[in-house]
Amino acid sequence: MTRSKALLIVIPFGLSMALLLLLPLLIDKDKVLELAASALHEQTGATLTVAGASSLSFFPTLGVALTDAALAMPGEEQPGLEARSLAIGVRLLPLLTGSAQIDSIALDGLTVKIRSGAKTGGKPQAADTSGLSDRELDVFYADRRQAAAEAGQHADAGAALALPLALNVQHLTVTDSRIEQVDSAGQTTDVTELASLEASGLNLDGAPIALQLLVKRPGTRTLEISLDGTARVDQDSQQLELDEMEVVVTGASAEPIRLKTRGKVDLSRQVADLTLSLATGDTRGEGSLRYARFESPQIDTRLKLNLLNPALLALAGPEAAAGSGGGPAATGGDEPLPLDAIRRIDTRAELSIEKAVFDNHTIDKLVAKLRIVEGSIQLGSLTGTLHGGRLDARGTFNGRYNTATLDTTGKLDQLDIAELLAATGGKPLLTGRASLDWTLASKGRTRNELVAALTGPVKLATSQVVLKDISVEHMLCQAVALTNQEQLTASFPASTAFTTLGADIQLADGKARLDPLQAELPQVTLTGTGNFDLLSKDFRTTFKARLSPELEALDRACRVSKRLTAIDWPVDCKGNIDGEPAKWCSVDSKAIVEDLGKGEAKRKIQKEAGKLLDKLFNR
Repeated sequence: MTRSKALLIVIPFGLSMALLLLLPLLIDKDKVLELAASALHEQTGATLTVAGASSLSFFPTLGVALTDAALAMPGEEQPGLEARSLAIGVRLLPLLTGSAQIDSIALDGLTVKIRSGAKTGGKPQAADTSGLSDRELDVFYADRRQAAAEAGQHADAGAALALPLALNVQHLTVTDSRIEQVDSAGQTTDVTELASLEASGLNLDGAPIALQLLVKRPGTRTLEISLDGTARVDQDSQQLELDEMEVVVTGASAEPIRLKTRGKVDLSRQVADLTLSLATGDTRGEGSLRYARFESPQIDTRLKLNLLNPALLALAGPEAAAGSGGGPAATGGDEPLPLDAIRRIDTRAELSIEKAVFDNHTIDKLVAKLRIVEGSIQLGSLTGTLHGGRLDARGTFNGRYNTATLDTTGKLDQLDIAELLAATGGKPLLTGRASLDWTLASKGRTRNELVAALTGPVKLATSQVVLKDISVEHMLCQAVALTNQEQLTASFPASTAFTTLGADIQLADGKARLDPLQAELPQVTLTGTGNFDLLSKDFRTTFKARLSPELEALDRACRVSKRLTAIDWPVDCKGNIDGEPAKWCSVDSKAIVEDLGKGEAKRKIQKEAGKLLDKLFNR
């Protein structure tokens, strides 16, 4: 390398080093802070105050580093933004001429206070509403509505968020920070943790801004929302436009929810209108979502999904997801209903789902319209295919108060009985199809209380029903053969195939009263009544069986004379649905013999009376 070429490299390098060494002597940190504060005020109207130490920084950016800094927006008596540390990077050349042009801002431990102007007043704003009385719950709902309305009128989140944008800085970094909703008494009513924020090319002129964000919502189980994409902000309209954002939600379900979204956000009203596509586990979907922080419904969504996933809880709102606990539900049935989580939800939803799985039950082609607000779930309609049957239902679950109420009507046509039993873990005792029509009501504080308090009628009709492991024909033929003083020689099927089986059911006091209960076999007609305990699953039914002469086709010893077709054959069935079917039913042979004896005596009396009359009239 020639000496002249070496000088071209060494001289600029030497000058740069000399400049860096001389900068601490040339630049006064207090002067830099004064210039930076002036630039902040000129561009945003915000007033910067520093309670801690200040120092100059030279790497990675020339600027000033502050501790315990605060920013007050125009008209604020108290600072709305406070930071544990604040680093302001400035451009060198303008600084040397006596002016400051801010290039970057780095904040750590930032606290943004959004004042709603509404008081919370103690108990109604409790973190858990399950400990409130019904009267206190009324106050809680009223105060929350008022707080939301007043917060919407006084919300200044748009101004707080627009502050760094107005600086037109190249880079903004925020770490370990939080956004607090504060009432007029200075009480914090809501907290969102801002774990990290990286933004490049900040402006209020509608130019693209690259954005990376991680937000946390604390609760029983922390909800995390990360965001990566490009946005545009227009200061005049206070509109934030999302060009293409990728969002990941964790903590609302067992698996993360991944969203791709675009749309517009009204910063002043805190309203977002978005289109989205989502994925979580095997679930895929698309639709639209409107989020309005200070309106009702807070969440308004229309979604088409291939598979219903518990991650949909996130669409009920961040409060519901954070307050749900996220753990597996207790299965005993005596635990309190999760009313507190339901009361946090303010959602309207229209859902179209290819497959919805609830425990072991699957509804295909589900279409539902629902509204959830102040603890009440209003199911406007729910249609789909459940275990092969067509479902059409509607209802209301009202958990506004500590004793919840339930009202539901609907019908289920051609349900596959065997599939239902398999899903409930029951024994495969029955096959065939069943249709139900119901109007039911209930109230209670636990799932078991709701089941035990169910009242209302249910209409049951079936087709092609086969009861396994018990042969009603064999049981009756044994009784008939006994009266004929003969023994059966034919083989009987191990199961019973009904041509007709149906009942009118009345639910009350934790029991299902079946009256009438009707069943038909090719050679037997049964009518009776019964009771089924909804919780213990114990049952007892009493039938009166009428036999037809065709019963003889099953076995010669089972032939039925006129005197046998004239009596009611008592069939008593009792047991538990989880028990052994072969032990359920029996025929009261003693009662049959007594009936036969009464019939025989009646015939003898009629015969003797006939002879006497003949003698009287044929003298």
